[in-house]
Amino acid sequence: MSEYFSAVGVLKKILVNGKSLDSCLTQEHGPMARQICYGVLRNYYQLDTIIDLLVEKPITSKNIDLRILLLTGIYSIEHLNRPDYSSVNAAVETTTHLKKPWAKGLVNGVLRNYARNRNKLINQANSNTDALYNHPTWLSTRIKAAYPERFSEIMAANNSHPPMTLRVNLSRISRVEYQEHLGEMNIHSSAGKLAPGAVYLTEPTAINQLPGFEQGLVSVQDEASQLAASLMNLENGCRVLDSCAAPGGKTCHMLESNLNISLTAMDKDRERLNQVQQNLTRLDLKCEILCADLLHYQQDQQQDQQQDQQQDQQQDQQQDQQQDQQQDQQQDQEFDRILLDAPCSATGIVRRHPDIKLLRRDTDIDKLASTQLELLEKAWSLLRKDGELLYSTCSILPTENEDILATFAERHDSVVAMPIEANWGEQTDMGRQLLPTVHANDGFFYAKLKKES
Repeated sequence: MSEYFSAVGVLKKILVNGKSLDSCLTQEHGPMARQICYGVLRNYYQLDTIIDLLVEKPITSKNIDLRILLLTGIYSIEHLNRPDYSSVNAAVETTTHLKKPWAKGLVNGVLRNYARNRNKLINQANSNTDALYNHPTWLSTRIKAAYPERFSEIMAANNSHPPMTLRVNLSRISRVEYQEHLGEMNIHSSAGKLAPGAVYLTEPTAINQLPGFEQGLVSVQDEASQLAASLMNLENGCRVLDSCAAPGGKTCHMLESNLNISLTAMDKDRERLNQVQQNLTRLDLKCEILCADLLHYQQDQQQDQQQDQQQDQQQDQQQDQQQDQQQDQQQDQEFDRILLDAPCSATGIVRRHPDIKLLRRDTDIDKLASTQLELLEKAWSLLRKDGELLYSTCSILPTENEDILATFAERHDSVVAMPIEANWGEQTDMGRQLLPTVHANDGFFYAKLKKES
């Protein structure tokens, strides 16, 4: 089975059925098939426009797999380090696997035409804004409105290959020592500039080839994401909630601090919580794992309290004592520190998940913002007075970040925005925004809030 046939199957699930790339790729898909899938999605809008320029008659919806095959062929000719004829022949042969041998002439003609006239066709395609930026218009418009002076940089970063970034477990080994181990295995690396444990690999490496990975010396985590643990301002004795914890990178990083904290990792997705447990086991760390939806967590606690109150009313002579116990119980359910890594559009990590550009819709942003505000309200109700909440997203859109925090602060007099003094990102009124950077960090937003007593 060719890598083209394999890639067409994956891309069809994404483009036709709306599945995510992560859910479609399995261990059965080889490196070349994976590269083609990622490459086609990163360059989709340009590739799709070029096909329209090359095909005289529209390809019918029942033959969508042929159009996808042409996407893979054009991508291969332009981006894979192989002779043009090799890419063309492989694509033509794939028509047999698709049980459409009658399309061999079509595929052969279109791809050879592209190979002969690629420069002219690319220039023609790039007159279309979507093709030029390889982003849907709604997304490029939002990004340009938010960052007019950084727009070109963001587009370049979003369309680039993301670096493989490691987080060294500094409780076990120093970054310098770990880089020496990498060097002994001829794995070239460089130290990150933002987080003390961040290491960038020059070339991606299988995790089972990383020295000490199974022994917990290192984890895979983007440098921007690694900043969360230090921003939590953890102290001995803190009761901490990681409210949307899966897959557990930030959870484990906080526990690696070796502080005496009581941490609860909460997530509503049981399957993804299994990833949290796997990471904890590998790193020899422990915490409470709770499968719950933050939006309903407080509601469940209130229902329990209401049941207690009904029982108390039946026993008037014990009412005062029960009320004191309920107050103590409520305090026990509150947290000193809360991390709310809110579900978002993921527009800061497009290069890692290029299917976002095709699966997200402009209307999704306001819906996500509404959910984020609701989650923030719930998390705030679980925070002790004088406690601190860290709000984060991997979005670069102000609607999901700065605007949410401003609205929330207007609703609550108890909110104090704590300035983040740092030499990274851009300072905003409520937090700090990192933008995706070629060969460096992803896009991330952080805001620290204190609950004033």
